[in-house]
Amino acid sequence: MKRGALFISLLSIVILWCIWNGRPLAVHAEIASDDAFEGVIWEKIIEDDIEGPKGVIQSMCATEDYIICIENFEDSAEKSDIIKAYYRNDTDPYGKKVDKYSLAKRVVERSYEHGNGMAYNPNTGEIAVALYTHLSPENRGCIFLMDAKTLSYKGKVKIADDYNVLGIGYDVDNDRYVIQTNVDGGYSFKILDNQFQVIEDLGRYEGTSKGSNFQDLCVSGDYIINFPLTLNMGIGDFLNVYSISRKALVSCPQLDFGLDSAILLDEPESICELEPGVFAAVVNTYYQDGRRKFCIYKTMVPYNFTAAKVEEEPEPAGDANAEAENADEIKPEEPQEGSEEISEPEKEKVSFADSAMQIMKTTYSMKSIMRVALVVFFALDIALVIYLKVLSVRRKRKRKLERAKRERQRIQQHIRATYGE
Repeated sequence: MKRGALFISLLSIVILWCIWNGRPLAVHAEIASDDAFEGVIWEKIIEDDIEGPKGVIQSMCATEDYIICIENFEDSAEKSDIIKAYYRNDTDPYGKKVDKYSLAKRVVERSYEHGNGMAYNPNTGEIAVALYTHLSPENRGCIFLMDAKTLSYKGKVKIADDYNVLGIGYDVDNDRYVIQTNVDGGYSFKILDNQFQVIEDLGRYEGTSKGSNFQDLCVSGDYIINFPLTLNMGIGDFLNVYSISRKALVSCPQLDFGLDSAILLDEPESICELEPGVFAAVVNTYYQDGRRKFCIYKTMVPYNFTAAKVEEEPEPAGDANAEAENADEIKPEEPQEGSEEISEPEKEKVSFADSAMQIMKTTYSMKSIMRVALVVFFALDIALVIYLKVLSVRRKRKRKLERAKRERQRIQQHIRATYGE
């Protein structure tokens, strides 16, 4: 028992040292280039009816468990819109087997105005909804907040008084939102912090791409991605790719969803990222025989997965001077030639042992020793909790990347089987 306790104590010290002195690997993933969406192949994963006689699917986002859409039932403040959630996995949130991409929830609660944009924030468990309009005057410049689990309305946030929010995306890497204003704001992109405060204006984009208006957007790394509105123009479907750092439209590829010849018109409305490099797009389709449906397509783009050590920031000069003064007071012995150099973890153990011996030499109070021991073990417990949390986050990130790679392989196999090598 004594040896086990000693082992646990030493292990705790090593873990504490690793947390404070280790350099973790930071996984970085990004779209490979500005032209990543050129020539991509789209796979249809969901097809469902548009319910309202004037209904249109306006926006879409993805949570860990669902792909969620808003059907704008009618442009009326009195008519409630339809929210649908489809399983994005083959199990539900509780581990029960389900049919992947089948309907999981349907909620009809209130009007979300035009409901033109959606963005899921995993840190808050909320979905931000861009209204695009203000059928009710008090909603001008607002976004609505929705609970991502229950799909129920939570409240609204005022962004501005002089424009409405056309589209919205969440930048998970930087914990911030990106919005696009309506025409009143020149279709500008703006960056909001996690409290929905505008912190940067990326400029106006009126007249920069195909079409005369814009659909919802998503954010992936340095890129803002959205669809231009080209319905009834007879020029086909396009995708806009903007660079945040360069503040410019960098690509506008034409898209081919492989639509049925019986479809008279189609309108891509919203795009979101399911996994690193895997995107989903929702498209309204109108058939010659009067049927009205929407389809969700999935595609894979070239993606870079890299890992690098996180560099430590240099310590302030004041701390360095203090360490130098301490070094003058206590100079460690230089290792003798042929002797074995003590590793850093071992130095930590020796330091801890020396401290313990010093306490025993300078005091004979058992009460004082117990206080010190309690403080030490309490600190170690906190360190272990933090370490386990960090480890959990890393494992979750690793699983997500592995799942993305498997999905990419599956799509590649599907493409080969369909179109040949």
